[in-house]
Amino acid sequence: MPALQCTVVPCSYNEKGCCCRPSIQVKGQTAHVSTDTACQSFAEKTQNQMISGVQYHSPNQSLSVDCDAHRCVYNKDQKCSAESVAINYGYSGTECSSFKQS
Repeated sequence: MPALQCTVVPCSYNEKGCCCRPSIQVKGQTAHVSTDTACQSFAEKTQNQMISGVQYHSPNQSLSVDCDAHRCVYNKDQKCSAESVAINYGYSGTECSSFKQS
């Protein structure tokens, strides 16, 4: 499982740069560059979520990353094989900055 660093502060699952989910899904079936990808597991914080918390509470530094970015060198049978993954917030929303076209 890759180590995950997440800079998407407005995500409900982000806790100090770590994801609190047991797994995430990266989408980008036709991606050629990282900005063509997105974290499908992203859930924007709302006022209610900030008050009551979310379903997952513990930061998970190493988690399963499912990926449908077929052109990424790290995609092995729809699982990410990179040692580490960076999910960032770009101009068009979330993106997998670790994407590397094969």
